[in-house]
Amino acid sequence: MSTFLQPQGEYDVRTRTLLKSLLAIAMAGPLACASAQTFPSRPLTIVVPFPAGGALDNVARSIAEQMRTDLGQAVIVDNRAGAGGTLGSSLVARASPDGYTMLLGSVATHAIAAGLYPKLPYDPIGDFAPITQLTSSPLVLTASPQLKAANVAGLVAAAKASPGSLNYASTGNGTALHLAGEVFRTAAGINVLHVPYKGGGQAATALLAGEVSYMLANPQLVMSFIQAGKLRALAVTGTKRLDVLPEVPTMTEAGIPGVEVTTWFGLWAPKGTPAAVVERLNASARKALATPEVKKQLAAQGDSPIGSSVEDFATFVRAEHKHWVAFVQAAGIKLE
Repeated sequence: MSTFLQPQGEYDVRTRTLLKSLLAIAMAGPLACASAQTFPSRPLTIVVPFPAGGALDNVARSIAEQMRTDLGQAVIVDNRAGAGGTLGSSLVARASPDGYTMLLGSVATHAIAAGLYPKLPYDPIGDFAPITQLTSSPLVLTASPQLKAANVAGLVAAAKASPGSLNYASTGNGTALHLAGEVFRTAAGINVLHVPYKGGGQAATALLAGEVSYMLANPQLVMSFIQAGKLRALAVTGTKRLDVLPEVPTMTEAGIPGVEVTTWFGLWAPKGTPAAVVERLNASARKALATPEVKKQLAAQGDSPIGSSVEDFATFVRAEHKHWVAFVQAAGIKLE
C-alpha cells in the first residue's frame, strides 16, 4: 500500500486539468482532418510582392488558373509591391494561417533580404510555412540597343575605358537582380552605376529605351525582346546554356567565371497553417507545374519548373538563406 497521500482538492484540480488536456488533444485530430477535407471553401489569394508585369507576376498568373481548376475555387493574384518585396511578404506573414493567403516570393524575399535589411519586418524562416519551390532559372546579361558591345568582353572593355559611364538596371534595391549585378561588377572588375526600378516591367522598359546600358534579367522579362532583335543577350549566369538561347554563352564561357547566379521562386503560407492544408496546396501547385500549358509557358521564358516537396523546399530555403546572408555581409553591400 502506498504511503503517498495527496490532498483531495489538489488531486481534483490536477485531474480536471489532465482531462481537459486529453480532450483537447483528442479533438485536435478530427478538427484538423475536417479542415483539410473542406479546404478550400472560398477563393484563395496569391500575394506577389512586386508589380504586375514582372517575372514573379508572370509565374503567379500562369499557375493560378491551373490551381483554380484543381481546387475548385478562384485563385486571385494580388500585387503588393514595395521595399524590394518585403512589404507584400510581411503582409502574408501576418495573415490568418488558414491557407487562403499565400505568398509567391523569391530568393530576394527569403534569402537576400535578411542580409540587407537590419530591421526586416518578418522572419523569412520562422514566419512562414513552405509549400513548394516553383521555378529556377539563370539570369541573362542583356544589353540595350545603345550599347555597342557585341559580347561580354566588349561590355567590360567599354566600362573600363570610361569608369562610371555605364549603368545597369535592377528590379529594385536588394532584389536578386541587384545582387547579381554586384556579383558581375566585382567579378569583371568594372566601375558601373546601379539604377533600381520598381519592378521588372519598368526595368525592361528602361533597357529598351536605352536609359540603362545593361541588365542581368530574369529570362521572362527580356526573352521576347531578344527574340525580336530589340535587345542583345550577351551571356547567361547558369552552369549551362539555356535551351531557348543556345547560341548565348555562359558567363564562364564568356571569360567571367564566378558569376553563377540562379534565381528561384517559391510558394509560402503563413506560419501555423495546418500541415494537411499545406500539403493540399503543395499538391495543387505541383499539379499546375506539370500541366502542358504551364510547362510550355515556363520553357519559353527560360524557366525550369521544380515542384519540390514541403520538406525539400524548407531545407532548400534554409540553405539559400544562409548562403546569401553570408554573401551580402562579406561583400559589404549596402542599400542605396
